Amino acid sequence: MDIFWRDGHSYVDYQCYGDVVIFDSTYKTNAYNQPLVLFVGTNNHRGSIVFGDALISDETVETYTWLLRIFLESMNGKMPKAVLTDSDEAMRQAIETVMPEARHHLCIWHIAKNATSHLKTEKKLKAFNRCMRKYQTIEQFETLWQEMLDEFDLHDNIWIQNMYEKRDKFCQAFFGDIFMAGMRSTQRCEGMNKDCKKVLGKGKTLVEVVSLIYRFLMKLRNNQERNEFMNMNSFPCVKTHLKDLEKQAFSVFTHDVLKWIVKEMKRESFVTLKQGVESLEDGSRVYKVSTYKRPNFEHTVVYCPEKETDSASDPIMVCSCRMFVFRGMPCRHMFSVMKNKHVVKLHKSLIVKGWLKDTRSVCDIPYPVQSMPREALEVSRYGALTAECNRLCFFASKTDAGYNLLQKVISRLSAIVEGLANEKEK
Repeated sequence: MDIFWRDGHSYVDYQCYGDVVIFDSTYKTNAYNQPLVLFVGTNNHRGSIVFGDALISDETVETYTWLLRIFLESMNGKMPKAVLTDSDEAMRQAIETVMPEARHHLCIWHIAKNATSHLKTEKKLKAFNRCMRKYQTIEQFETLWQEMLDEFDLHDNIWIQNMYEKRDKFCQAFFGDIFMAGMRSTQRCEGMNKDCKKVLGKGKTLVEVVSLIYRFLMKLRNNQERNEFMNMNSFPCVKTHLKDLEKQAFSVFTHDVLKWIVKEMKRESFVTLKQGVESLEDGSRVYKVSTYKRPNFEHTVVYCPEKETDSASDPIMVCSCRMFVFRGMPCRHMFSVMKNKHVVKLHKSLIVKGWLKDTRSVCDIPYPVQSMPREALEVSRYGALTAECNRLCFFASKTDAGYNLLQKVISRLSAIVEGLANEKEK
């Protein structure tokens, strides 16, 4: 028996944050010894969210293919841009069949763990990790890889040869053209595995498993509402030399994303802007930058201040390190050019919607009205409304004024919507 389920809250989350999905088969949780499969992503607070759950009878290509198709069908056909998995071959084949447009990214945590047993020494591991993790161009990756082979005489190493053949599945240089929300491993699922083991046992029935997982989801969602509250009611201190840019970043991004941005702003002080700016025919200016103690390791920033765009997919500033595309936030090289040009405010095209404080309110959420059975549509609407009401109740409970206001509004709205429902039944 194979079963997949998700609620309305997960549907809304997927429509807002479903560009990147971690697909992982985990702990065997019930009396029938079936694996639990999680579809996991990240929200605008960089917190873990669950898009769906499944209990499957086996881990074959056929079963995974069925599961991915059911998952997409339940999500109104929205295809993720990227899928993160471990090195499971059955998962790979299923993804290629059902999600051919999605980029398949292998978990670098598992690869790094394997590297420890194959490369042995700390220096070799450091060189390998530099090739795998560094924000760089493909040409720079090839240079570093060749330097590693030459320095440690790894030309005939079978494992290294196999990893090179898979380089476009896990090395950072090959994922600079797609938004991954900064995710490179399945660690979010690994962490959930540990939490699941605390509450689930192999003797649990199907009903008990579903109920316990739902309680686990409620805990995750409560954390999300707490983060929302903290974003509205706390104000971090300015920590960098780019004060105006940091203040603006605080006003639009969530606190957890701001931490990322602040790190890049601080690292800007290690960036050297080289002399001689090239001007292009379209008005763009090309800047060459390098990092302290690595003058030959250059990156190129193309800045077109006159470009008319508000889209993050076509920003006014592009860096060859491609961190902006991968993470959805400006890199230290871009901040260096901003400082040089006295830019005091991030352009709209450098602000990714998925990291905003109000991402859920600006996200368009489609509902499949015609193809969905009436009862299923009502359940989906109920789940989505429940998610929003939970958020409303969370904030209203914090103050007397909020509580009293919501009580009055709920009474008025209840009478209105009940009247609409009664009219339809007539």
